[in-house]
Amino acid sequence: METGQWALIAGSASGLGGAFTELLAMQKINLIMVDMDSEALDPLAEKIEKKYGVSVIRVPLDLADSGAWEKCMKEVRTVDCRMLIYNAAQSIVSPFLYHSPENLERFLDVNNRTSILLIRAFAGYLEACGKPGKILLMSSLAGLMSPKYIAPYAATKSFLISLARSLYYEFRPLGISITVCCAGIIDTPRFLESKAAGKPAMAEPTAVARYALKMAGRKSFCIHGRRNRLNYFLVSRLMPATLASYFVNREMERLYPRFRTGNPAR
Repeated sequence: METGQWALIAGSASGLGGAFTELLAMQKINLIMVDMDSEALDPLAEKIEKKYGVSVIRVPLDLADSGAWEKCMKEVRTVDCRMLIYNAAQSIVSPFLYHSPENLERFLDVNNRTSILLIRAFAGYLEACGKPGKILLMSSLAGLMSPKYIAPYAATKSFLISLARSLYYEFRPLGISITVCCAGIIDTPRFLESKAAGKPAMAEPTAVARYALKMAGRKSFCIHGRRNRLNYFLVSRLMPATLASYFVNREMERLYPRFRTGNPAR
């Protein structure tokens, strides 16, 4: 992207989103920062404006809202926005039967419904204007390996992987790239809230964001981290599916031993 252009980051105020914000601002990219946490959004936006001299449009918004994609596009159309990063996600570690219907609807609304509508609107806007552009979706290894205790998250992240792979060849003739990046465990406030046992290996948010930005537009799908790429190769190519699933779910039991007993449905 060229200096002075704009990027919209959905889920921009902390963790991985904060890393995307800072890295793009360092490149003198102006930002549309979308996040439901206004208490985190405003201070980061002020910091970015002062430190890097870029323009920032703040959009305090819950991406579960039915009209969230339209509110994002309203801001996109006011500037020369050429990049969409969909980093926002509903993410809760819990046995499936502990989730309320409202929680499950929120997984669908944030992770899938708003994302697909915003992708459609953003790509349509670029095509109508005759502009090239990039779309970057953040997914997870969970969407590839389907571990227990995060079933709604894994399923909705798998949706993004399939969507990006399908759209890659549709969008390419239009000069629009779409890439989905899968990450492993990231050292973010959201993951720390899950209270995983032990000391799991965690990637630094800036490293993940830097890799994702580097790969955006190069291919439809990528995995951050050599260890993650190796592990995925082992469980997807060299092991029988049942054995791979056994090891993945055994690791989840190690991380979350508190979920091993009890039946939440009773």
